[in-house]
Amino acid sequence: MSRIAPVRRPPSSSTTAYREAEEFLLSLVNYEVLPAPARGDQEGWHLGEFTRFLADLGNPQSCYPVVHVAGTKGKGSTTRLISSILTALGWRRVGSFTSPHIESFRERIAVDNAPISEAEFVEALGAVRPACPERPHEGFRTTFEALTAMALHHFRGRGCEAAVLETGLGGRLDCTNAVSARVAVLTAIGFDHQRVLGRTLREIAYEKAGIIKPGTAVAVVGPQLPRRAAVVMREASRQASAAGVPLETFETTRDPIVRAEPLPFGWIVDLRTEAGEAAGVRLEALGRHQLDNLRTALLAVDAFARLEGRSLSVGGIRKGVEAFRAPGRMEVLRQEPAVIADSAHCPLSARAAIDACAEHFPGCRVMLVLGLLGDKNHRLILESLRRGGRIDAVFTHTPSSPRAHTGEALAALARRHFENVVSCKDVGEALWRAMRGQRRTPSAVVLATGTTYSVAEARMVFAEARTVFAEARGVLRGSVEKVRETGAGCV
Repeated sequence: MSRIAPVRRPPSSSTTAYREAEEFLLSLVNYEVLPAPARGDQEGWHLGEFTRFLADLGNPQSCYPVVHVAGTKGKGSTTRLISSILTALGWRRVGSFTSPHIESFRERIAVDNAPISEAEFVEALGAVRPACPERPHEGFRTTFEALTAMALHHFRGRGCEAAVLETGLGGRLDCTNAVSARVAVLTAIGFDHQRVLGRTLREIAYEKAGIIKPGTAVAVVGPQLPRRAAVVMREASRQASAAGVPLETFETTRDPIVRAEPLPFGWIVDLRTEAGEAAGVRLEALGRHQLDNLRTALLAVDAFARLEGRSLSVGGIRKGVEAFRAPGRMEVLRQEPAVIADSAHCPLSARAAIDACAEHFPGCRVMLVLGLLGDKNHRLILESLRRGGRIDAVFTHTPSSPRAHTGEALAALARRHFENVVSCKDVGEALWRAMRGQRRTPSAVVLATGTTYSVAEARMVFAEARTVFAEARGVLRGSVEKVRETGAGCV
């Protein structure tokens, strides 16, 4: 399998205007490629400048109520769940803003779960670009800020009745925090981006909980790991109290999930909500952590509906949960034998991915395809993976990012934790080796994980393989039909 190009470009079928729009965004300062400003560098985040920039655009974020989601683990899935449920409950057009994308910038900006079109994307950039400062030191200068402004503008133009925004990094200084949210939501908080957010859990929780501020109507805290819950709750409570914001937390005694049965596609759950009970709801998401994301989403939706004076319905909740999809989050690329892609970029996510394999594929062994960025805590991620106790082999590779940790260096670290480690030249070779090992162990699951770059490349490899297979099958079918018509080869 050939190496994939290092930058995810728009497909050749895209319009020239859209390709130029993506090129412009890629020309800006991009903290998904470059190191983000270190902790304490408030000027590097220039939230004040971005707030003034939105004012120049007419404050589009003030045209609809916002649910704002921060956390270390599950914030993207929780954002999508909230958006999906609100849409199914009858909100007229619900915007959602998530990051990072897997294949296209368009994935980040959606209305009613449908990505923004290429024409709308170009229009949104055209609306915000004239207000961008020409010189970087004037403040507004990053890819993420441009995309955030585009999303907020697009939601106004589409007449959205609600928007759900996922923070990019942290919360307190993230540019999404220029909004005044009706509901601020915290998902599970753990260790990640420590150079930027702080070395201790308290410091990280302080940054994440920074989305709870004066003007927020309600703050919601979802389930936390037991050993971290006290620190997270203390910081969330402190900031909510200082801002005069009511705080609602998940309580095990009021768990909306009455029953959860794991299956290869995800879960069958029975729910007990404020609207009533719903049995046999299908949640197509692997991993017990997705149950926590659902708990958080239901808590947020309930709070938001009360604030907006809207009622919930059992049918709407069921429809919204069953419509939920999360590309690149424990995504099944092949059913039999199983190949899964998951962007587990922190220790918490890494352990959740291994536990999900055990939950949904009992007794399985894991062939791990792993690629990480250089600024991650590699030791803790590898320790989290090892503690899952199911990995037979590790195939490392270098992700296509300037921030990548090399496959060779990652393999050297991995050998301290695993016996069978192979460094591969790219994700294609790593997948090929893992699937070859899978043939010798039929119950094994191939898990391609680590950075989003690795997940995107794994999905592209499978998409290319399916295309080649489909073309070959078409050629074969045509040859067979020709033989039948001509009688060639008959004896």
